[in-house]
Amino acid sequence: MDNTQVKKNKRKIHFYLLYQALAYDWLFFYAIDSIYYADVKHMSFSSISLLMAILSISYVIIQIPMVRIVRKMRTVTASRIGTFLYLLTALMLFLGTWAIYVEQVIFATGMALKNVSDTKILKDNLKMYGLSENYSKYCGIIKFVYAALAAVASVAAGLLYEVWVYAPVVICCGIMFIAFVMSFFITNEKENYKKANGLPLHSTPMEKHEYFKLFKFKTTWLLLLFSAIFYAIISCLMDINKLVFQEFETFSALTITIVVAIARVVRALTALGFNVIYKRLKFNSIFIVLAVMIVGVLTIGLGGLFTSGTTALAIIGIGSSLLYSTRDPFNIVREDFVMNSNGLTKRQSLLAITNIGCYLGRFVCSFTISGLLLSQSAATTNLIIIAALAPFAIVLSILLSRKRKANRY
Repeated sequence: MDNTQVKKNKRKIHFYLLYQALAYDWLFFYAIDSIYYADVKHMSFSSISLLMAILSISYVIIQIPMVRIVRKMRTVTASRIGTFLYLLTALMLFLGTWAIYVEQVIFATGMALKNVSDTKILKDNLKMYGLSENYSKYCGIIKFVYAALAAVASVAAGLLYEVWVYAPVVICCGIMFIAFVMSFFITNEKENYKKANGLPLHSTPMEKHEYFKLFKFKTTWLLLLFSAIFYAIISCLMDINKLVFQEFETFSALTITIVVAIARVVRALTALGFNVIYKRLKFNSIFIVLAVMIVGVLTIGLGGLFTSGTTALAIIGIGSSLLYSTRDPFNIVREDFVMNSNGLTKRQSLLAITNIGCYLGRFVCSFTISGLLLSQSAATTNLIIIAALAPFAIVLSILLSRKRKANRY
């Protein structure tokens, strides 16, 4: 392969990385989502947490049939439709409270389309370009670009929200529209090659009841539970992290978004640098992620309970940065474990199962949090969740580490 072709391939990869970062989720809006729901839509903390439960259970129900649909329609088409649904649901944020609940189901459908297809597009293109060994590196770049954009968006959203509460939503819609246009320039080189040469799209056809057959492996159960518990801790506590700040009425929307922006900068740097740790430790790097996550949640909870004013802002901000820094490394470890499982050809289905695990755990946790917030503060809820789930996360990490060392699925 000559240098010109290599440069062209890298440009294609970089364009795809930018697309995936922009279409990752609602940039600009997530910085002020809980504030927007509480102030503009007049929703309680418990109702806000319930939104996450609706999103999660919708994703769990939709994910399995969607994988079969993605396999038939091709990954690029699935990603494009998923991005359009992100745009549609961003527009629905302007509607009444009833639409907020409906949009969670539509957004979950977009996620189900994108999560499996986006991962496969990257993996297939890297393989065609001879860059398969750099999967974790490019995943880290995607997370870095997204987190860097989100950090800037967080500060900007806080400033704009003070001027006009709908301004962050308008910009969010604009970014989703740009991502949707970019989706028409995305290709899956492996699928294109197969189509040009009259080859079947999938070398291994999807079996009837394929998902259920995968559960004969103990590792499938371990990955399902591992994904459920880790994602429940990281994602749910990131969701209610801003509620801890909102319990201090002295903190403005701008103050909260600035702290979130700093946490996102830390997340961006972690996503970029985690590849160095992962190359050396592989799956065992999850123990570092787990330790940082536990310290972060404890810091947020204790800071919210026993401090106030500037001290609370600093302590909870540090805890938030630690918690945010663990999300991307967890996903990199989980996805790479699945995509490089020796002796397994059903990787796409297994990845879908782990995605289901993530959102099943998030559903149960969000539903529990919604109930706890009726009688407990957000800070106390943080501590209850980490105390209940951390021991299981440690045990499952040890069991999967042993499986990985045995070099077998």
